[in-house]
Amino acid sequence: MKTNYLFPYKWKAASGIVFTLSFACLCLVFFFDKADFEIRANVFAIIGQQDLSDNIFFSVIEDSITDELLMLLLIPFGIIFAFSKEKQEDEMVSAIRLNSLAWATIANYSILLFCYLFIYGFPFLNILMGAMFSQLVIFIILFRFKMYHFYNSRQDEE
Repeated sequence: MKTNYLFPYKWKAASGIVFTLSFACLCLVFFFDKADFEIRANVFAIIGQQDLSDNIFFSVIEDSITDELLMLLLIPFGIIFAFSKEKQEDEMVSAIRLNSLAWATIANYSILLFCYLFIYGFPFLNILMGAMFSQLVIFIILFRFKMYHFYNSRQDEE
């Protein structure tokens, strides 16, 4: 089956390593004290805020860029890892990928809807930050789990 939208198989291992490391670092930054891992720099902001003051438009501000750097690694390498070809790409793998993507979307929006109804205030902003990559993480976990079962069932048949 010809799939033009998938990345080459040879990119899968490297992107998986970078994705896993950046996801682990992002969890460390999120669950522990950010000051221990903080990288501060002057950055251009279309809309920014310093020290909980009013919004600043189109200016350079000093801010922590740790989470931005980790997101720059996590999202592109997660997409490459999730949408790389398998060693043997066929219709069954495509069906598993499509099924996993559909269920990841349903699960992600169900979680978001639940959080939207029951989490308020500043903690909800953390939920929205996690929502930027949660569908990707759910898809990767679900797809890898289904592929693991698919490969094991093929070995049992042989």
